[in-house]
Amino acid sequence: MLIIMYLVTTSNTIKVIFMNIFYDANAIYEAGTKAIQGAPFKYPSQLYEMNQLLQTALLQKALKEWKYKPTKGRKFTINERGKIRHITTDNMIDKTINHLLCDNVLSPAISPYLIYDNGASQKNKGVHFHRKRLEVHLHQYYRKYKTNEGYILLIDFSGYYASIPHNLCLKNMESFLNKVNEDEKKVTMWILKNLFEVFNIDNKNGKGVDIGSQPSQNIGIAYPSKIDNYIKIVKGCKYYGRYTDDSYVIHKDKKFLKQLLKEIKIIANELGLIINDRKTRIAKISQQFKVLQINYQLTETGRIIKKISPKAITRERRKVKAYKRLLDNNRMKYEDIENVFKSWMAGNYKNMSMQQITNMSQLYYDLFGRKVTWKNHGKLRYLMEQNLKTLE
Repeated sequence: MLIIMYLVTTSNTIKVIFMNIFYDANAIYEAGTKAIQGAPFKYPSQLYEMNQLLQTALLQKALKEWKYKPTKGRKFTINERGKIRHITTDNMIDKTINHLLCDNVLSPAISPYLIYDNGASQKNKGVHFHRKRLEVHLHQYYRKYKTNEGYILLIDFSGYYASIPHNLCLKNMESFLNKVNEDEKKVTMWILKNLFEVFNIDNKNGKGVDIGSQPSQNIGIAYPSKIDNYIKIVKGCKYYGRYTDDSYVIHKDKKFLKQLLKEIKIIANELGLIINDRKTRIAKISQQFKVLQINYQLTETGRIIKKISPKAITRERRKVKAYKRLLDNNRMKYEDIENVFKSWMAGNYKNMSMQQITNMSQLYYDLFGRKVTWKNHGKLRYLMEQNLKTLE
């Protein structure tokens, strides 16, 4: 969002003055509204909405006087596929500042420097976009070489968010702001430095950004852009895509990919990032390989076979059984269990076989004694109930 104020002088000439977005009450109020819309049903959001005009005035004053200080936020830990992740949720004031910072300055500043196949945390992009781009690249590869003989380099960073160095990251982000209004640039860098000081409270090693905050998402998609540009532009690899810390490169020559990996490790080392050798590998595209929990395979006819990872099925079956135990102990409501299960099924059924859909539906019915209810989604309801054995 660009705010321009026109000042007419006595000589009938017009001077254009760019207002600093951080000092504009309307922009701060709009950012607060976006923060509320993120979770309007929660008490902090409703409380902030009741006092939004007052909070807007206080935030505007704090920014003008350079007295704003981000808070540590609430932290909680999740176990995702056996991997411990520490998540941070900000309070409403910090969320407002984050929207003001990212929506108006950071996101527009970094977007021209991002490759198209960078698929995370951007408007009209996401997991589905990344998976579709992989399919497009596989089809393009087949049309060009008329074969499924080729290789894919799968790259993964180790402890990606936790390993980003603060000093290098600040220089990196500042380089993206070279076309931003000078006053806004100064305030942006001041806020980012304050954020990194908060990030450093727990680690105290000058590394790492919090997972869950909006600025961290901008940092996550932009920081390795040097690697993206090297692969796409310098090495000319058209069939490349990245989703945060997961990347792939498709090429016909395995030796080329081995050499490319060595060069990527050099750049990653310069950025303070570590390539996870255990998860980074080169696979044949004619055989099954996994990207974002989906197994892919390119056949001799150019058809792409997609299958959900069997481990994902196993995890969900264990979760459903755990939900039943929580329900029996009055620690979880049935409506919440049903919504979680429906969400998982709707997001994965297109990559599941008919037998897998039937088995998951049967397990749910055997545990809870009822069918999943749907307001719409007739196709999935039909697939789930087609071979379901009930007591009716």
